[in-house]
Parts: sequence; structure tokens; C-alpha cells
Amino acid sequence: MTDPASLIDPSKRIGTVTRVTASAVELTLPNALAALGRRGLAKGSVGDFVFVDCDRAAILGRVTEVGIPDRQRNVIEHQIETDPTVEPQGRVQLLATVSKTTRKVTRGINTQPRVGDGVYLAEGGALSNSIKDALEGDVGRDGERLLVGLGHLSGLDDAALDIPPEKLFGRHCGVFGATGGGKSWTVSRLINEIVRIGGKCILFDPSGEFTGKVTGAWQYAFGEAGDEDQPLARFPSENLSELDLHALLTPTGQSQGPALRSATKSLRMARVLTADAKRFPVEENGGKLNIMIHRGDDPVGHIVVEDHGTIEKANQSRIAYSQAELILADDLSVETCPFDFSALSRQVRNECVRPVHNNDASKYGQLDNNAVGYSNSLIIRIETFLSSPELACLFSSDGLDICSEIERFLTDSKARAMVLSFEKVSFKHNTRELLLNALGRYLLGLARQGRFRQNPLVCSLDEAHQFIGRTVGDEFNSVNLDAFGLIAKEGRKYGLTTVIATQRPRDVPQDVLSQLGTLFVHRLTNDRDRETIERACGDLDRSAAAFIPSLSQGEAIIVGPDLPAPLPIVMAKPEKGQQPESHGPEYQKYWGREEVGPVVEE
Repeated sequence: MTDPASLIDPSKRIGTVTRVTASAVELTLPNALAALGRRGLAKGSVGDFVFVDCDRAAILGRVTEVGIPDRQRNVIEHQIETDPTVEPQGRVQLLATVSKTTRKVTRGINTQPRVGDGVYLAEGGALSNSIKDALEGDVGRDGERLLVGLGHLSGLDDAALDIPPEKLFGRHCGVFGATGGGKSWTVSRLINEIVRIGGKCILFDPSGEFTGKVTGAWQYAFGEAGDEDQPLARFPSENLSELDLHALLTPTGQSQGPALRSATKSLRMARVLTADAKRFPVEENGGKLNIMIHRGDDPVGHIVVEDHGTIEKANQSRIAYSQAELILADDLSVETCPFDFSALSRQVRNECVRPVHNNDASKYGQLDNNAVGYSNSLIIRIETFLSSPELACLFSSDGLDICSEIERFLTDSKARAMVLSFEKVSFKHNTRELLLNALGRYLLGLARQGRFRQNPLVCSLDEAHQFIGRTVGDEFNSVNLDAFGLIAKEGRKYGLTTVIATQRPRDVPQDVLSQLGTLFVHRLTNDRDRETIERACGDLDRSAAAFIPSLSQGEAIIVGPDLPAPLPIVMAKPEKGQQPESHGPEYQKYWGREEVGPVVEE
């Protein structure tokens, strides 16, 4: 009778090792032939997990090749309906070492197989428990380990695979797969498992397919509100960087660019001067504010702040402005734009002055009409953007301040997930890219403040190839979409990790891919995509990668530095109500209608 604690079951022997190489073994498979009437009894097929018995340890492997020796192929057809004498042979990729005493899986091949060693089919429950033991994680608050339930190993329905969150998300995570491969289901599974085990996550949803699909999530929509459970949100323009502003407004390099930079500096200065009455005494004069600037104890002149919050420069003191620049150097060097965007066009016009007054070199000159003309198109563009519905998610006062909502989400101990939908955000003016990049940069800023050290956050980005490794703007004004790349490179030490999902891994920069620890690789049919994954992950060799083009829907190969080997897994199907809306066009449902024109469902 078989010992229930043993990895090796004599009744499941499928062959004997006949040749050994550094990473694989060849073996005989006497019972692998699908002879007439015996197909259901055949043992040993491509994809099977096996144990190679090596005395005190067993080597976990996977069958990658089965065939008939060349010398026997000419007789196989004549014998297939009788008692065949041919003997199939196979090849097994060696994955990891399993201790027979502790049943723990360790990376690498610690004991080399020998010719004559027996090869046995792996039993699902034993293999699953061995992998769990290999993935020992930290103990949770209640004394038990938190585990993320993923699914089961391919071909072994009883081999469930559960991974501790620190092994799965701790070094960032990537989900890759062609359309229809199950990538969205995997993302949904990961997010809902984070919710189940009591973690925190933010999902950036470019297509809106996850709306209503994450249990108990706080949901927000940019561009256009959804239902009552998905209110309209906006990203405050004050949190945009100056580079974002230039990439959006695309000023010309010679005249408009300097005017815009000067205008943003002046508006920052006006904001600080009017907010600090103790340091900068204010006198009201005809609706304007005269602010005296001192050098030490000596007054050097006034800065005039108009009622729009703008600084008047024509015929005003150059010395006072220069002195204020020195005093407020730290405040003026911030990357963001902490001012009212509606004042920007007026301030750009105010910057169009002659450098020096005709009669007094200590003052700015008159308004320069030529400079105003050069900047006129920029001024009009600013005014247009201010009222543009496509940019309402940045410049409108309608909607909830998403930065405030994120702060509320982070401080709410019961909140688990936040889903931000970009489905209705316009593609014009690179709005989607700039908005998402600004949100990523905002989260990274919170991480650098230490906000996630005691409360780790996972941020998940779907369709990542649209938002990573690209540059938007023109040749004079461009911004790199590097926020999530920076999170991948430095977020881990702050407790901020990311899940990057894409169907085009070749478009994700190599320096970002190299930072991803755990990879879920669904079906990929493009050669460049598969080569990109192989280069990014040293554990995924040619033998394991050969399965990628033929993976079924929902099946993936999971690879990671904390896993004992690349493991093929069938992801658990999302529960009812959690399946993303990722289906394609429904031809059978809508084609063939007699109605002419658009069909509006009730």
C-alpha cells in the first residue's frame, strides 16, 4: 500500500530515465502509445508534471516532448491496430528539487538524476502542498498567513495554487496576454482577492470594463459620470506639473515658451505673497494689492497683485520682483502649478512687457504689443482649453477632487478598492495619457512621504502599453509618461507596488519589465512579444516558453523569483458579477436586425 506521505506512487510510474542533460532528461514511455482501444489507459503526455525519483529527493519536472524513435516510425502504422511493439520516448524539463522528508520544493536542481531512475506522475495534492511550503510568507495579524487564491495547476484539478501577497505583489507584478487570452480575468481575480484578504488597491481602468466588477469598490469616472455609484471626478489642475502644462498647451519655443514659464512663476509668486501677510504686508489700492518687498530691513519696492490673482508688470518695479524671486526661491521651484488656471491667460499677457522702462532701469517697460501678438495664439488656446469639455476632467470645477478622494480612501480602514474609469476621457490633446501619468506621479509623491509603509497599496494599470514608455507633446514641449515606470523602479521600498497588464509587452520599456517580479503570461502569438518576455525573465527558458502560443483561455504560465519554477496555471474564473466586460462585438445579437439606424436598448 502506498504511504500517503510519499511523493512517489509506484502505480503512477510512466518510464525510466535513459539520458541526462543539465536541464532535462530523456526517458522511455512504454505506456504512452494511444493504441486502438487503449487511448484512455495511456500514461505520459506533453504537459504532465512528473517526479524523477533520485533516492533522498525527487526532481519536479514537466513533460515537454513525446515521440516515436526514428527507427520504429516505419512500422507504427502496420502495428497500430494490433499489439504494438514500438516504445515512445519523451523529454522532461527539470524544474525544481523536492525533499522526500519535508516535501518542500526548492529552486534549482540540487540532485542530478541518473540513467535508470524512475519517473512518476505527480499527484496534485502533494505537489500543491509542496509549492505552498516553498512559498512561506509572513504571518498575518490573526496569526495565520494571508493567501491569494489564483486557481489550479494545468492538468491537475486538485493542485490549487495560493500565493502569499508579499510573494505575488512585493516585487511588482505583470499580466501579459493577447486578446482573448484571459488577461482581464486575471486582473479581476487579483483585485478581488486583494479585497477579500483585506488589502488596499487602486485600479486604473482605461476602457471601463471593470465598472461594477470589484466587490465593494469606490468607483469614480472621469469625463462623464456613470450611475449613482460612479460619480464624476476631476484631477485638480494645481497638481499638474509645469511639464504637463507645456505638453498640453504646446507653446512655440522662441516667444510663447518663455512667456508661459514666466507666467507660471509669477502666479506661484502671487499665491505665496498674498497668503503670507506676516512676511509681506499688504496695502489695498483701488482693488489691487500693493505688497512691499524688503532687502533685509530696507524696502526695495512694491509688487502689484491684481484682483484676478495676477501680477502686474508694466511700469512696475523690476528690483522688487527680483528680490521676491530670491526670497521665495524654494516656493517657486516646485514642479506643480499651485495657482488658478483661469488667471493664466491674463498673466501671459502681463508678461509681454519691455525689459526696461525708457526712463528708469529699475522698472519694467510698457506693454509690448508685438510680444502680445506673438503670444495671442497661446492666450486663445488657454481660454479655449479652460472651457473645453474634453479637458473638463482637469480644468472644470465640476466633479469630486480625486486627490481628496484618494486621501479619504487611504484613511478609511474599511475601504479596500478604488476603481478609476477613463472610458469617457477624450483622446484629444493627450488628455488620457497626461491625466493618468499625473495620478501615478501623485501616488508616487504620497509614497515618498511614507504614506504606504504601514498600509501597502497596490495600483493596477490595464492597457499599460498606452501609458508607459511614451512621450507626448511636440519637439519643444514634451513629457515622458514615466510615472508608473518610476513606481516600478522605486515604489517597492515605500510600500507602493503595481500590477501592469498589457497585450503588447514589447511596447513596455525593458527597464520597467526588469523590475517586475511575478509574471502571468497568457497566450501570446507574436514572436516579438514572446521574445520580450523571455529576455525579461531568466526563469522562462525555451522549453517553458514553447507552451505560450497554445495556452487556452484563462490559462497562464506564472513565473517569479519566489516561485520554485515556471508553473502553468488555470486561473479561477471570476465569480458572478466580477467578470469584466471584455467581450468583443456581439454579431449574433445585433446583426440581421430589420431596424435601420442605431439601436437603443431599454
